Amino acid sequence: MPTGLAYLREVGMKVVNEEVLKLSLPTITETVEAGQVSIVNAFISKYWAPVEYNLDLVKPNTFTWSMSKMHIRAAGEFVARLNGALLLPSVPIQGQFETLLGHIGLTISVRMTRTSLGAPQVESAYCKSEIGYVDLNVRNTGVLTDFFINSFKAFLIAHFKPMVESRMCQMIEKVINQDMNGILSTMPLKIRINEDQLDIIGETFGIAPRKSLSQFGQKARNYTLLNFVNNLRERNLVLDYSLLGDPFISDGSIAMKAKGEISWRGSGGTPFYPPNFNIPPPHGIHMIEFYGTDYIANSLLYHAYQQRYMDVTVGPESSTQLRDVLQTTCDSGFCIGEFLGALGEQYPNREVEVRFTAKKAPILVFIENRARFRLHGKTNMFVRPQNASQVKLQVLRSETTMTANVKLWINGSRIVGNASIENLDFKLLETRIRDVDQSVFGDLGLFGAEFLEQLLTEILQMGLVMPTMKGVVLKSPNWQLFHKLLCKNQQQPFFGMTKPWSTSQRF
Repeated sequence: MPTGLAYLREVGMKVVNEEVLKLSLPTITETVEAGQVSIVNAFISKYWAPVEYNLDLVKPNTFTWSMSKMHIRAAGEFVARLNGALLLPSVPIQGQFETLLGHIGLTISVRMTRTSLGAPQVESAYCKSEIGYVDLNVRNTGVLTDFFINSFKAFLIAHFKPMVESRMCQMIEKVINQDMNGILSTMPLKIRINEDQLDIIGETFGIAPRKSLSQFGQKARNYTLLNFVNNLRERNLVLDYSLLGDPFISDGSIAMKAKGEISWRGSGGTPFYPPNFNIPPPHGIHMIEFYGTDYIANSLLYHAYQQRYMDVTVGPESSTQLRDVLQTTCDSGFCIGEFLGALGEQYPNREVEVRFTAKKAPILVFIENRARFRLHGKTNMFVRPQNASQVKLQVLRSETTMTANVKLWINGSRIVGNASIENLDFKLLETRIRDVDQSVFGDLGLFGAEFLEQLLTEILQMGLVMPTMKGVVLKSPNWQLFHKLLCKNQQQPFFGMTKPWSTSQRF
């Protein structure tokens, strides 16, 4: 059994063990052959947990807990008015009793569904409790005949036993249909992607205040190229992981399909759809497997493009590597002023500023063991004023296309990687710089590719913190990239409870 299902099995037994002792046993008054018997102040005095228990999955969307060899000891008081040849008519008899309800079997089936808003939902589909035998002990009753003892035991079997069986199922059905759904209905279905530690559990149970999706906290930021990815996370971008359909049974596990769309303020509206794919069967002993398509990243990139978050201005201050490069006059080493025609002669001692504007939404595609990234945009170059008599001047306009390959892996709690530039093309549109034409400008791609490769790798080596959930500890997380698909496995969390679709999770 996968460890996720084994954990779910343990959760079911734990709930039953806790709730049985809370069973409320009402007063029972029934007419029997020998008179009338009432049971009052009855309660569960002791409980023995099941010796055998199991969890079975039933297609399409049901799982069944089965438990057996439970024992319950109940105690209380009884009042009897019996008519018989050996007793005066209507003689009241009072006393205390203990009964052992042994070899109890309990079967509970739970159907998994979703609400209209996409929250997970469960409902009781079947419940049966069956008590194997009844033993009786009475006290403080004076002299009682075997006839009365046998009659009282028959009364317990006929009336008390089915009442306890019914109460056990009512208890479980209430936990499933009311308590669990009450919790699941408050689960946040959208989260801000700038969170490093998600308090979904706290927000679900009302322990932590629910955060607004429309306003992000202002954190100290370093607007350098190296922090571009983390700065992008600070924008109003929200991940919607509401369920697209009912959870279902697949390959001996429970699977859930989730939306997986990242959009501005969670408003949706991504104009394209995720790819269709088949989830491979579960493998290994991982407790939970998450599968995500490149739709997650591409929806983020689309909405980042729509909000102009991909547009950047680069100057000498943007990176230590650029401090000397983006100069028209070279004090030492290499600078763009010597490389790009007569730039250094026309505009000496000036800083160079590059403005990139995305022309269309970037594209990210998962391929075996890597991701491929493509970016189209316009690149404008300016020379900055050195003194009050000068003005910022645009000296060049161009279009840029970049294709890069990215390899990613997990290092501790961060996602890190490296990049290689497969292609970098510059198309010259307009220039004020002498001796610059398409052939000269195209050679800039050779230098630019090497520089961008180093820069992207440096950004990726800084790493992106993997969001975690408060109350959940991940052990040995790892991931794999397939064609169009990302798989993340996590082994043995200390706490556990996926039109086309973009993400899936399986237990």
